[in-house]
Order: sequence, then C-alpha cells, then structure tokens
Amino acid sequence: MNSVRFFAVLAIVSLAAGCAPPPPAGQTDVAGVPQTFYGSVIETDGALQAQGVREALTKDGRASLTFEGEVTATCAKKGCWMDVASGSDTVFVRFLDYSFFVPTEGAEGKRTVVQGEAFYDTLTVPMLKHYAEDAGKSQAEIDAITEPELRLAFTATGVMIEG
Repeated sequence: MNSVRFFAVLAIVSLAAGCAPPPPAGQTDVAGVPQTFYGSVIETDGALQAQGVREALTKDGRASLTFEGEVTATCAKKGCWMDVASGSDTVFVRFLDYSFFVPTEGAEGKRTVVQGEAFYDTLTVPMLKHYAEDAGKSQAEIDAITEPELRLAFTATGVMIEG
C-alpha cells in the first residue's frame, strides 16, 4: 500500500512539474544591467556574433560555441524556443531536452547570450506550422506555410537574457 501511495505522489509531483516551467538558474547584475540565466549559468564574455556561427559550421556542420544577439521572438505558449537576430542572421534556438524555458513575453529586443551546439536544420512544413501556432500567427499565415525551410539552428544548454 505504501508503494502505491509513493507512486501516486510521484505521479502528481511529476505532472505538476511538467505544467510549470522551471525557475531561472540565477540572476546577476553586471555594470548596472540585470542578467537572468536559464538552464546552465554560462560565461558571457567572448561570445560570437551569428556570422561567426556560420563560419564555425563550415568545417563540420556542427559546432559547440557561445554566441550573442537580440531576441526577436519567443514561443508564446511555453517559452520552449526563441529567435535570435545577430548581424544579418536569425538563429532558431531550442533548449536541450526541453529542460528549461525562457519567458513567453517581454524578452523581445533584449540582448541574449546562448551556449550550446549550432547546426543547420531543415524544418518540415508540419513543424513550421506548429512553431507558427506557438508564436500566435494567424490561421492565414499558418496556411501559407507550404515549403520546408533550412535554418541556422541552435540547441542551448544555457541562456542569459539582459534587462
């Protein structure tokens, strides 16, 4: 009977944990600018611009690195992805094993530094439509998606967002 209660409590705790994003990893203040970390707390000095990401990918097609840019969009449903503009590139950032999330609103326009693995990814039409729904696009915008898309992508182990 005790093992049944244990597993019932474990199931309830697991479900509850899955419904709420984990809290940020930490907050710091650098030169008067607040920084919030999600996932692993990362070193933000020496981060590449996205152009450097492309250069790092020319050799093997994958590269572990840290880069910086500006958040242009986040998943409005759960915060499970974000677009980061850096130079003339936009990098599609997802989070390792969905183990952390970023804010669903309010991050746009803020400087970010992300650490993890960069690669090129072909997103299928169903996946693009799913991400468009997550972003709150209209049904007409979602229906207009008819072709897969090759994107500069990134799986982050840690993210810092300023502000």
